Amino acid sequence: MTIMLVLTACGGSGDTGADADADAGTTTTLTPPPETQATDAAEPPSGDDGDDGSGPSTATVTIDGTTYEFTTEGAIVAQCLTDLFGIFSVQLPNPDGGGVSIVALLPGTDPDVVGENNSVEVDVGDEQWVADEGSDWYDTNGDILKPGMGQVDSIEFDGRTVRGTATFFGEYSLFSGEVETATGTFEATCGEERTT
Repeated sequence: MTIMLVLTACGGSGDTGADADADAGTTTTLTPPPETQATDAAEPPSGDDGDDGSGPSTATVTIDGTTYEFTTEGAIVAQCLTDLFGIFSVQLPNPDGGGVSIVALLPGTDPDVVGENNSVEVDVGDEQWVADEGSDWYDTNGDILKPGMGQVDSIEFDGRTVRGTATFFGEYSLFSGEVETATGTFEATCGEERTT
């Protein structure tokens, strides 16, 4: 829809010279923006999976057939960085409480230099699973917790995604004197990088 506004000057206005000539017979056409522009701006992009560095960061960990999902969507505190001093670092909350921590050393990163090793830790409700061969639990429970009972077994990087397999031990099982172990998989994709 086009709106036309026509302004004309009548004699006796008291304007003289160039200003009066400039105002006389001026026509202004106002065209509002198409209605779809305002609507499009308010809608989020569809099909956004975070692969291009946008959208929420997500992680999925499956341990012994149980799948846990984590996301930055609606989170107050979260982190997903694809290269934090040679570390793919993920700390994401679970919508029902708890969270996941994934530390994946990028190829060429020396664990002795960064003071970290590949690890995955899941804390959801009454479940706490650890896949970390450098965990302090090995120091305090060395009599029952043996090497290989909690470690990242394989790891793969694909752009903004890290995935792999791991052997987990149940943290609470350490208190019973018998270590519960389970195998699982993990995958995390960093959408919009955030550190808070």
